[in-house]
Amino acid sequence: MEKYTIPIEKAVELTPVSSEPDNFTNVQPLWSFAGGYGVYGGSTVAHCLVAAQKTIPSDYVAHSLHCSFVSPGNPKRPIEYRVERTRDGKSFITRTVHATQKAGVISEAIVNFMRAGTYSNNSDINNEGTLKHGRTMPKGLALPDQEEMNGKGIRYWVRAKDTIQQSSPHTQLAALAYMSDAYFIGAAVQVHDLSGQTFGTKMAMAASLNHAIYFHHPEAVRADEWMCSERESPWAGNDRALVIQRIWSSNGILVATCVQEGLLRVQVPSEKVKL
Repeated sequence: MEKYTIPIEKAVELTPVSSEPDNFTNVQPLWSFAGGYGVYGGSTVAHCLVAAQKTIPSDYVAHSLHCSFVSPGNPKRPIEYRVERTRDGKSFITRTVHATQKAGVISEAIVNFMRAGTYSNNSDINNEGTLKHGRTMPKGLALPDQEEMNGKGIRYWVRAKDTIQQSSPHTQLAALAYMSDAYFIGAAVQVHDLSGQTFGTKMAMAASLNHAIYFHHPEAVRADEWMCSERESPWAGNDRALVIQRIWSSNGILVATCVQEGLLRVQVPSEKVKL
């Protein structure tokens, strides 16, 4: 599975399982990195979000997602996503999603939604006392089709390869969720690379343990337009590492923050790489 050319809009698509209410399964074949072990985590995160989205009213949007990876998925088998309607409130909705294969649960996610339009973007402190602040996008960055970005730390320009045809913000958020896991845990590895190296530290094992996304401005997410991703790793030890990712739209809006904990083990000469 070294090449994956399915448009991201299709990659995140789910279809109902007719025998069970609130049960869904992937439409397209699952993908893993070349030489990888298990299903690409971004697809599982995105599918959990999409499954939850299918059980809520259209005027609600996701504001956070917390996914735990329980065991590796088999990319040759479909995954079923069973949604529990945990809470339905007037302003907030919560869904719990269980992703399963034949062997059992491979991941679980809690997805939180809010009613669109119940928040204000007008001022730093509005009449209702709402706070507003956010990390600004690094200055001096040029879009990748204008200038290469060199010497600016662990930062990437990312976007979906194809234009997303669906107008629903749900699809844009699912596409962002799908992309958010790409080389994410690698930020912890790059901390130890020498100057000029890219992933010079060889790993014997790398696996995501959990993945959280906070959608700050769901209405501003355009995953098929350039977004700036800045990644850092504040801690690593005891075979684990923590990585943080901030994602801005091309016009500087902080649209999402992602946090991931992963299992990392450095390769010794006698070991083979397992990713």
